[in-house]
Amino acid sequence: MDIFRESKAYRIVAGDAAQGRLSHAYLLLCPDTANLGAFLRELAAVVVTDGLAGAEAARAARLVAEDRYPDCRFFPAAGEKCGVAEVKAMLEECYIRPVENRRKVFVLSAVHEMLAAAQNKLLKVLEEPPENVVFLLGSASEYAVLSTVRSRTKRLDLHSFPERDIEAYLKEKYPTRPDVKELAALSGGLPGRADELAAGGALAGECDRLAQLMLTLSPAAIPAEARRAQGREEAARMLSLLRLVCRDLLMLRLGREDLLLSGADGQTLARVARRYTEAALVRALGRIGQCERELRANSVVPQSIEALLHGILEDQ
Repeated sequence: MDIFRESKAYRIVAGDAAQGRLSHAYLLLCPDTANLGAFLRELAAVVVTDGLAGAEAARAARLVAEDRYPDCRFFPAAGEKCGVAEVKAMLEECYIRPVENRRKVFVLSAVHEMLAAAQNKLLKVLEEPPENVVFLLGSASEYAVLSTVRSRTKRLDLHSFPERDIEAYLKEKYPTRPDVKELAALSGGLPGRADELAAGGALAGECDRLAQLMLTLSPAAIPAEARRAQGREEAARMLSLLRLVCRDLLMLRLGREDLLLSGADGQTLARVARRYTEAALVRALGRIGQCERELRANSVVPQSIEALLHGILEDQ
């Protein structure tokens, strides 16, 4: 993806390759689970094409993109999780000589879903890596990765992209959409979330539920809502959609029905908008942003969501 090639994470790996000092293992930390695998594939192409040129490099990059390059392996397979057995199979392959490249590349795209036993199995090879082998690990959360694994990899942080880059990405992908600036502002800097928002209808049901929550918000309803978000990824999605709903409510209060984006039921939104003032909605949007920052800093998910909703209720 072109947007990823402008990131610091990509430039670090490309720079290491250009200077002949590739690390034996990289850990890409990125909450965009929709694109994490694609980003790692881009890094794999950088490593695989290191030392190649012209048609040979183009061929290798194309085969990596198609998952057909013999010296680049992706784990887990589509629709599966990487367990101890999969890690064991990967480690056995590490000691087999490359077929046509000078090194082998192993890509694990969802370390945040790996159990501790599987990560500990991986740790053994990270501590004593085979010669001419590079591991590319990806995780949506730093804290889902064992500290021992983190300490044996070169860390690449990609928490979000600049809003202007998301806007350019959306303009290229959806050239006829007039609202890419608004979508970029609501995306939290994540291309995957921007695509979800652009899909619109796919999110309407969830936005309807959150609009209903805002309509009936009460101290008794808050604990149950906080428990719905079982993990950071779910909480991040919920906060993104809640921001979208609050933004639509603010647009209604300002008389800008033409700028609604959530796809939530118009009558429900109109009823909710009568419950909150413009100032209360602006403060709610600020609270949502603060809650997102707290979750990135490893705060407890249910407690953060509860505090957010109590704050919105108090600000009415």
